[in-house]
Amino acid sequence: MGLLAALFAKRPPPLTPEQRAERELSRSQVEAGGLPVGAERRLRELSAGAEGFFTSDLSVNGFALLHREGIEPLTQVMGSSVFSHPRGRNALWCNQYRSQAHRVQEVTPLTDAFNGARERALSRLRQEAELAGADAVVGVRIGNGGHDWSSGTMNEFVALGTAVRLPPALRTGSPVITDLTAQEYWQLARAGYRPVGVVAISAVTYVSSSWEQNNVLTSNVFWSAAARANRELGEFTHGYSVTRRRAMEDVTRQARAMGAHGVVGVTVEQHLEEQEWEDSSDNRRFDLLVALHLLGTAITEGHEPLSRVDPVTIIPLRQPAAR
Repeated sequence: MGLLAALFAKRPPPLTPEQRAERELSRSQVEAGGLPVGAERRLRELSAGAEGFFTSDLSVNGFALLHREGIEPLTQVMGSSVFSHPRGRNALWCNQYRSQAHRVQEVTPLTDAFNGARERALSRLRQEAELAGADAVVGVRIGNGGHDWSSGTMNEFVALGTAVRLPPALRTGSPVITDLTAQEYWQLARAGYRPVGVVAISAVTYVSSSWEQNNVLTSNVFWSAAARANRELGEFTHGYSVTRRRAMEDVTRQARAMGAHGVVGVTVEQHLEEQEWEDSSDNRRFDLLVALHLLGTAITEGHEPLSRVDPVTIIPLRQPAAR
């Protein structure tokens, strides 16, 4: 049998009308921010299926702690989203942010693409948790990356965690998403705190360099002691600080909207990228693109501790040896 004949012989059979209809329904649901039909079916079957069987990414210690407190793992859940953004599509995409004066400006298209992809990924993770009959998702990890084939114009967020069923006293009526590990969830619950949800934000700013700082960056004078000395690039430092402050303000605003008293476990992922370009006089210029991604868990206080451990008095039965 020739190569082409072998390839055609292994082609899958054509889709039935029911399969085509399901594929089109899945596509429309995904475009609206939902889940494919197959994923919904699997999770509903899991929710109504055999009791006691589960999959999780919990450690042995984490599983033992949750089990002792009556928290049952159900299954791993995930959500993903790929967004397209204008970066790389047009080499002049950031011309509007370049100027001779030092300025810090938000790059709205990139900020919106990052936040939109993450929100869709978390939304799909929550939908999977609801279909599985979960009360919470613990240990949520959010990965952010691109693809070589996208030429820098696409961004992907993937959220993954373990859906669990809580004791009646801890249930809120809807799944609580948290990036806390099983041990951290247990420690907070014992101390009278409860997670209310994940807070996350991305902020991308363009920091344009002044002529003074740009002269430092492009200087080729090495015989001067002043030129060889270490020197802080104050405008870039200021731009990074402004970006971080904006991101923290957005995270705080999200947490307050949830009724939280604070945010724990905040992680900061940063990306700094130098932007080189030439002005109308063919002079080289160097600016900075700053991207920050913040993630944490909002919590409330004043709850009844999950469990209390009474102190135990230990009396040694063996007398210490005489000296």
